[in-house]
Amino acid sequence: MDYIENLSKTINFIENNLTNKITIEQISKQSGYSKFHFQRLFHQVVGETVGKYIMNRRLTEAAKKLMSDDTSIIDIAFEFVYDSHEVFTRAFKRRFNMSPYQFRKSGMTTEFVYKKPINIQYLKNKNLNLLEDIEEVTFENLLLKGYQAANGSREAILTSWSKLRGNITTKDERNFNAFGVIQYPDSFGIEIDFTYLAAVESVYLDNKNDQDLKDVSLPNSKYIVFSHKGSTKDLPLSYEYIYGVWLSKSKYVVSSSYDFERYRSFGDSRDPVIQICIPVQRV
Repeated sequence: MDYIENLSKTINFIENNLTNKITIEQISKQSGYSKFHFQRLFHQVVGETVGKYIMNRRLTEAAKKLMSDDTSIIDIAFEFVYDSHEVFTRAFKRRFNMSPYQFRKSGMTTEFVYKKPINIQYLKNKNLNLLEDIEEVTFENLLLKGYQAANGSREAILTSWSKLRGNITTKDERNFNAFGVIQYPDSFGIEIDFTYLAAVESVYLDNKNDQDLKDVSLPNSKYIVFSHKGSTKDLPLSYEYIYGVWLSKSKYVVSSSYDFERYRSFGDSRDPVIQICIPVQRV
């Protein structure tokens, strides 16, 4: 599990630089992966983007400092790389539901509100083997319509699937493909905001003119298809293996800024197999 060790190096680097400005290039260099590969791997293994992890760790350490001494709020903001009191206060309030001043006045010391650093044992404990039936295939251009999740949380993604199911023309258990499309921006900094679309081919939609529907066109491409045998809750573990182990040892590299899940039996919840499709090219 070399990728666990590599991620541990990046986390140690982050922890040692919470009070310094750091770039995604500096962080990914610690792992030995490209910044794009690293961002995907970090998100799938840790469960949040590297930018969010850094923000929450900085806010946690800032909160501890608010409780431990009388350093001014503005000095704490600058120490943890915030450009102004206002920016720090907004971020702090989103994280702790109160301003830094209110937090200090409250005397709150409960550990559960803090974001603890990820350790290597936690990463090892998350590693499970859920993948079978790996194959190389070529898919023709896919034109899909669906509902975009409001954010990357599991709850938002499940909501997008619920909306899609409500707009399917047939209520029987006829098999047809549905897709969970994850798209990443072509360029990004320390934060990477991916989008998730629960989609089908438009022929299966009852109301094709719903204003909430989004279109996506996936080009003709070669893919490595992994069969995930397990629940959707365990999907991050399969992505972890794909980006952390399989790709680094394979003859392929990721060729596009998206990947997708294909559900072969959309109307049949008894079929647990989910295909994870990664666009690739040979090296």
